[in-house]
Amino acid sequence: MRGRLSLRVLAGWTALLIFTGGCACCCGSIGPIGFAPDVKAGDVADIWNGERGARLFLHSDGTFEADHLDGCEDNESSRTHDHHMPVPDSGTGRWTLGPPEWMTPYQDLELDFDSGAEGDFQIDEDEIVIVLGDPDIADVCFFQRAD
Repeated sequence: MRGRLSLRVLAGWTALLIFTGGCACCCGSIGPIGFAPDVKAGDVADIWNGERGARLFLHSDGTFEADHLDGCEDNESSRTHDHHMPVPDSGTGRWTLGPPEWMTPYQDLELDFDSGAEGDFQIDEDEIVIVLGDPDIADVCFFQRAD
């Protein structure tokens, strides 16, 4: 009986490790598990520099200016270069910040261009990210705060 109980305990722990390992594989490459950082509108307002001259100017009144966003199309951090920015190269509009969500390290940052285009970006305290293709193979473009 004692040997069976040990095998059941071992099987239970093995199943738990496999399950949590699968979650780490799916979610761990994106970021830590837990709530997204609670970024406030005042934290977002800044100049953000992307790759190859891409820039976002996010103003505290909820407006933005975007410039050279096509610099993200062929960025150094992307493993494939078979994608196009889903937003205009340059433009103005309004931005909105989504609420923190469970199991994502970022909050939604929606850019609504005056031209009618929309951009689904993600933000945390230190970076803005736009997914250009498959995030598992690094088809993303990163923006950092300007110095």
